[in-house]
Amino acid sequence: MGKSNNTDVPVGTKALILSKLYYGVLSKQLENLDIERYFSVLYFIYQNPRCTQQHICNQLAVDKTAMVKVMNYLIKADYIQREINPEDRREHFVVLSKKGKKQTGAIVNAFQQIDKQMFARIPKSEQKTFMKVLEKATINLGKLPSNDLFFTYNKTSSNK
Repeated sequence: MGKSNNTDVPVGTKALILSKLYYGVLSKQLENLDIERYFSVLYFIYQNPRCTQQHICNQLAVDKTAMVKVMNYLIKADYIQREINPEDRREHFVVLSKKGKKQTGAIVNAFQQIDKQMFARIPKSEQKTFMKVLEKATINLGKLPSNDLFFTYNKTSSNK
């Protein structure tokens, strides 16, 4: 029988597994909300009020075309609104609506609880090291030539 852990797989595969597990737990915790995706975008807007759509794209590494679809979905679901920047009328800020503020509180709480559970029994120093290494690795990868990959944010599904 083979090994029971995945220590011999590339770091990208490990990151994919971690992401799939993380968002599976998140999706389960938030299945009672009337929105089933875009949790990270809402979390980002919550943490960065009155940011621009371009800023969200840049920080979350989301293609502009895909972000337009995300924004339209969130506007239609009444989670966000666009406000004109009074200093530059060509620019729009993305803000949470009243409903968005209320629902995003649950999303923020879910992220915080999952992070807490994920790092349970892992010393704070190791958590900080993990986050620093992850950030540096992301920066290093961002400097390498690559193809643009477009991830779709389709409705999540689960095998029940």
